[in-house]
Amino acid sequence: MGQTNLFENWQIKEELPMPFKEEVQKRNGICFSTDPADCSACNMLTRGKKATLYPFIVSAVLKMIEAESGEDYVAAGVQKGSQDEVQYYCMEYRMDKGNYVMSYNPRNGKLQGGIVTQTEQLSEIPMLGAGRNNGEMFIAMFAFASIVNGELHNAEFTRKYDFLKNQYALGWPDREAVMHAVYVCCDNLFWRIENVMIPLDKKSFNYGNVDHLTYQKIQSGVYSPNEVTIGQFSVFEKQEKKTAYRIEDLKKIYGLNYVYSEHVSRLIPELPDSYKAGAGVAKILKMVAQTPVRTFLITGSAGIGKSTDAKIIAQVLGVPYYYFTCGPNTDEMDLTASMVPNTTQSSNIPNEFPSFEDMLMDPATALCSLTGKYQTGIDREEAFRKILEAVSKSGYQRAKSEKDFVMVESQIVEACKRPSVLEIQEPTVMERPATLAKLNALLDDTAAIELLNGEVVRRNPETVIILTTNVNYIGCRQFNESVLSRMGFVQHRKDMTAAQMVDRAARKTGMNDYELLEKMAEIAVSIREYIKAEDIRGGICDYREYEDWVWSYLAQRNILEAAEDTVVAKASMDEEDRNEIMTSFIRPYFSDDASA
Repeated sequence: MGQTNLFENWQIKEELPMPFKEEVQKRNGICFSTDPADCSACNMLTRGKKATLYPFIVSAVLKMIEAESGEDYVAAGVQKGSQDEVQYYCMEYRMDKGNYVMSYNPRNGKLQGGIVTQTEQLSEIPMLGAGRNNGEMFIAMFAFASIVNGELHNAEFTRKYDFLKNQYALGWPDREAVMHAVYVCCDNLFWRIENVMIPLDKKSFNYGNVDHLTYQKIQSGVYSPNEVTIGQFSVFEKQEKKTAYRIEDLKKIYGLNYVYSEHVSRLIPELPDSYKAGAGVAKILKMVAQTPVRTFLITGSAGIGKSTDAKIIAQVLGVPYYYFTCGPNTDEMDLTASMVPNTTQSSNIPNEFPSFEDMLMDPATALCSLTGKYQTGIDREEAFRKILEAVSKSGYQRAKSEKDFVMVESQIVEACKRPSVLEIQEPTVMERPATLAKLNALLDDTAAIELLNGEVVRRNPETVIILTTNVNYIGCRQFNESVLSRMGFVQHRKDMTAAQMVDRAARKTGMNDYELLEKMAEIAVSIREYIKAEDIRGGICDYREYEDWVWSYLAQRNILEAAEDTVVAKASMDEEDRNEIMTSFIRPYFSDDASA
């Protein structure tokens, strides 16, 4: 039975912990349920459907609950990467034979572990087998991964787990509901492992022990958690995250305290100080604070937060934010200046100038007619010089005001004049990628750009330039190598996980139905993966589409209609594809009258 040798018949015969043992005895010792309500949504069987109580799964779930209530059975945490993705789940699980120390890589399903015995040696975990190892510690790891934010978070398991935790605190008052919840938890973990919804390297169990996690590997820091969720580790070393990610905290570390004019100050973003920034933002701020690097590239899907991060960086530094959006027809001239309709008012330009005779007879009065100020005692030569300057300037302003269009410096040039953050959006959509090479001198050590009139504008040493783009959409072209080589720091952002999408959407929309938000996020992620797998060109389903679905649902209170107009509508321009997505990904989870 089972594909991984993690579930065997002998394990069913082990003893259940209380009060589950007592409840099974009341049911004549039957440890399975054929009631569909007791089966997980992950159980895809159509005939012979049942949920089985595996004692080692029940024990693992119970010890997790006891640990969260303060018992010294489990310590659990995660190691997160630069994009807040879970790289390793880490756990210490205490049993009679010793303290099991484990790390689990969710990307390749690989488990590593060891057991600390009374001799303090970190030995190999015994092979699975009756009397040796029933796999309880591994199940505890997967249960933990199911309840914390990350790719393996499962809404169904978390709901039933939380219910059991509440019942435990109350002394198990509702035994029928408790048995239902524990059946679902067991069935959920069983099928998610068997159907590789929880990735698991089969070699970990089918061909011997899991890989040995040694003290040397732990001391290297490669597998150490940097966030602890449950308990306190005794073997793993917890590496604290030292960077604060709220805007108000980041300001205290990286704020530059520049003083600007009222006009420029209006360009400093004003996101809420409680807004949380990602680890990618903290890395860029650290580079700005500790190195001379001022050029950055961020790539990633639409809606992942690239432009928001640029604004956060500007707000934390306390500098104005400028942006320039590239298009297919953007040319070199657009990068430095643009032609706009002339709206200059000419009311302050004199209609008449003093005559030659007026200047000869009374130069001071003639000068006053141009400047509005009478300068007593000014000599004739000085008056003539100032009159000529005033006439020349007035003539230039009149000529300028009479033009239909005037040339205005681009946001790129404006940003270079003072400490600021400049975001150049979507450079990969330009038909000629080499166009951006016009900025090469601005991006490298030259730090200057030449305008059309020959003027050279030098980039302020504290101006931060951030290029943001996605490289996988239709219309995007290869990034120009000469520009890429001038980027001092490059971040390739991963797609948001369902948990991250739920967290952001809850904050932005105010929707507090987390169960529905989680279900919608999981569906959106599935559609995103379907688009990639089927190579649907021109289709998209990322965070923005998910958030649009939430907003649409809040407005019309019909989940199906909201989906049709948002995530489904943008997933493909082909009607057949949209029908398939609606049938396969939306309707199975919501009834036709799915409304509030």
